[in-house]
Amino acid sequence: MVAEPGVSLTAPTEPASLDRLHDLLGAVWAAHEDVGQADRMSFAIAVTEIAGNIVAHAGGGRSLDFSVRIWVGPQHLEAAFEDPGQRVAVDLSAVEMPDDLAESGRGLALALRSVDHLEYRREGETNHWRVIRRRAGA
Repeated sequence: MVAEPGVSLTAPTEPASLDRLHDLLGAVWAAHEDVGQADRMSFAIAVTEIAGNIVAHAGGGRSLDFSVRIWVGPQHLEAAFEDPGQRVAVDLSAVEMPDDLAESGRGLALALRSVDHLEYRREGETNHWRVIRRRAGA
């Protein structure tokens, strides 16, 4: 259970929206100074990588809006994304870090390594991503 209703952002699938997401995370950390630096960094990596993938791939060349809601609870940090984009064909249990010379393909692997739970599901015409990091000492 989350400690508060959370904060949210709805933005278009364009690179400038990633700056807005960073600003939102900054506001979250300012409001929750008790969240440790390691938790902040790891959670931000996963949230940013998922958002980056949505911005780059969800629209398939067309602009659409995605949303993210972030909660800070006493035991964990959580983010939930939604977008009406293309269905994602990914098996998270099979995601691996690409070799050192690969120019892409690290985003989901980094996200998986940074948090305790990463989930994707498709409901109707909407993609849903859920990111959870247990807080240190929780």
